[in-house]
Amino acid sequence: MTDQLLGVFKICLLILLYLFFARVLYAVWTEVRTPRAPVEDRRQRVVVGDHTAPVGPGAPMGRVAPAQRAPKATKGRRGHVGRLIVIEPRVRKGSAFAIGEELTIGRASGCTISIPDDTYISQLHARVFTDAGQVYVEDLGSTNGSLLNGNRLARPTAIHKGDRLQLGSTVLEAE
Repeated sequence: MTDQLLGVFKICLLILLYLFFARVLYAVWTEVRTPRAPVEDRRQRVVVGDHTAPVGPGAPMGRVAPAQRAPKATKGRRGHVGRLIVIEPRVRKGSAFAIGEELTIGRASGCTISIPDDTYISQLHARVFTDAGQVYVEDLGSTNGSLLNGNRLARPTAIHKGDRLQLGSTVLEAE
């Protein structure tokens, strides 16, 4: 082979190497910046105790970076908290969960509120419980943490009406 031909092969190899790196960077960038649509929307359901609520087809999973904070609560802080209502994602908006003695939230099927399609929620993410008439929320050592009104939970914290609890990309409002 001549030196000119070897020079052309070197340039082609260098171009292919740069194209490969550009493609990897593009794949990472699109993964981080855009939400993913669920693979099988029609079969996904939110499990609540003995009841199930369907998840609508074609709706995005609402994949959000864990560092994003939940919107601040806007309602008053009076009265007893009796239930949690889903604010986000839109596909489950309006679903209500009554607070009894204790409920657990996570991706596992054994949780009181099972949210299997939110990849930022741990298997056993958080628990909401009642102690002496006051409702508390506690993060159970989840990977991405839990936010109450935009503040990361470090210990069991009292929850009041209007407070917003963010677990992964799911936002619940106390009512």
